[in-house]
Amino acid sequence: MVTIKNKFVLLAAAFWIIGIVLLLIGAWARNHSSDAAGTLLTLGILGQAIGFGFLGFAIMQAVLKKK
Repeated sequence: MVTIKNKFVLLAAAFWIIGIVLLLIGAWARNHSSDAAGTLLTLGILGQAIGFGFLGFAIMQAVLKKK
């Protein structure tokens, strides 16, 4: 069974991987002088930030439950 903590870790991993993919697509678009490059790079960075936020939340939940 998937616990709440594991759901947040999976959600964090999904956002992080999507962020990496968007960054790679944005870098490719930047090399090909596309207008969408800036948006893709920004969304990639935001995706990674959200992913790390969910990971931090999951870690803090695990730490606080042990006390």
